[in-house]
Amino acid sequence: MSATKATNHSAGDAALGFYYQAFYALRTLLDHPHDDATVCVETLDDVEIRSSGQTLLTQLKHSMSADPAAVTLAARPLWRTLKAWIDVLPRVVLSETKFQLVTVAPLGEEPVLQALLDPEADRTELRVALAAEAQRVMDEHSAAVASGNPKPPHADRIKACTAFLALPEPTQAEVLKRTSIVTGESCIVDLEADIARKLTLFPEEYRVPLAQRLVGWWDLQVIHTLCGIREHAISKTEVQREIAELAGEIEREELLPEFETLLPPSEHQADSILVAQIDLVGGDDMDIELATREQWRAGKQRHAWIENRLDMATRLAQYDSILCEAWSDLHRRMARDCASDDEEKKCRKGLAILRWSHEDAHRQVRPLAPNWHAPYYVRGSYQTLAMSLTVGWHPEFKKLLDKD
Repeated sequence: MSATKATNHSAGDAALGFYYQAFYALRTLLDHPHDDATVCVETLDDVEIRSSGQTLLTQLKHSMSADPAAVTLAARPLWRTLKAWIDVLPRVVLSETKFQLVTVAPLGEEPVLQALLDPEADRTELRVALAAEAQRVMDEHSAAVASGNPKPPHADRIKACTAFLALPEPTQAEVLKRTSIVTGESCIVDLEADIARKLTLFPEEYRVPLAQRLVGWWDLQVIHTLCGIREHAISKTEVQREIAELAGEIEREELLPEFETLLPPSEHQADSILVAQIDLVGGDDMDIELATREQWRAGKQRHAWIENRLDMATRLAQYDSILCEAWSDLHRRMARDCASDDEEKKCRKGLAILRWSHEDAHRQVRPLAPNWHAPYYVRGSYQTLAMSLTVGWHPEFKKLLDKD
C-alpha cells in the first residue's frame, strides 16, 4: 500500500471511528433507564455517561472488517483501552466510576476473559493473567532493547503494560472489578437502524424518518460540544424534547385525503370561468364533470387544512407556485409552437394541456407531502387556478377570457 493510500485509509478509519462514537452515544442515551442521564463525547473517554452520581467511561473499538480480530489477552485494543483508563484515574473517583470496552469484534477464547461479560464475576484470575502478560511484554521488550535491537517487540503495548504493572495490585483489582466488555456490537452502518428501532413509542412508519432527523440534530449537538458552542453534556431529557419536536414536524407533514371519495352536492354548479376555459379548447361534458368534481374536492380540502392547521396557508401557497411552474413549462412551449397554427390545432393542443392536468400532472409534480398520493388535490388545484386565470389551456386564454 502506498503512503498516500495508507494515510487516506487511516483518515477514513478515524472519521468512521468518530462518527461511531457519536452514534453510539445517542443510542446509549436512548437506552438509559434514568431520565437524569447525560452523555459527553471525547471528554474523559470516547463516550462518558453520567447518571445517579455514577460515571460510565466507554472505549469504542470500531471496524468495518467482516471478520475483526478477537479481543484476547494480548490484543492491542485491550491494552490501549486499559492505558486510557489508567491515565484518567487521577481525574475520577474510582468508587463512582465504571469502565466499559465496546467492540464490534468477538471475545477471545481465553477463559479468564469471560469474567468481563459478567459484572458479578470474580476477576482475580483475570488480574493475574493480565499482570503476567504485561510482565512478559516488558521482559521481551527490555531484553531486545538491551541487545541493541532497533525495533524491539511490543512497541504498541509497552506503555500500557508498564502503566498497568505500576498500579498497586488493589488498584488493578478495583479497576478490573469495575470493568466490563460488550462484544459483537453493531458497526456504524447499522446504528441508525438500531436507533430507529428504539423509537417504539411512535408508529412504525415514523421511526426511520424520525431517526434520520434525530441523527442530524445529534451530529450538530456533538459538533457544538467539541467547538465549545454549548456545554459538553447532552442530557436525555434534551434528546426526549427534540424527539417530540421532530415527531411533531413529521406529523404536520403527514396529510390525509379527507375528500377523496366524496362528491359535490347535487346543487353544486360548475364555475363559469372553469367551464369557459374548457370550452375554449373544445372539451366535452366529461372534461367539465371531472374538472368540477376535482375542483370541489380540492377546494374543500384546502379550506379544511387552512382552518385546522396554522402552517398550511403558506405551505399551500408555495405548492401553488410549484403547480404553476410545471404548467407554465408546458403551456409556454405549446403556445410558442402553435403560434402560427389555425384555431383547430390550437384547441387540440390546449385540450392536451387540460387533460395533462387531469391524467399526468399528479404523477409528474412532487406530492404535497411524503405520504400524499391522492390525485384530486393536484387536479382540482389546477382548476381553481384556471378559475382565476392564473393558468389556462388555450394558448391565448387570457386574451380571450380576461375582460378587464
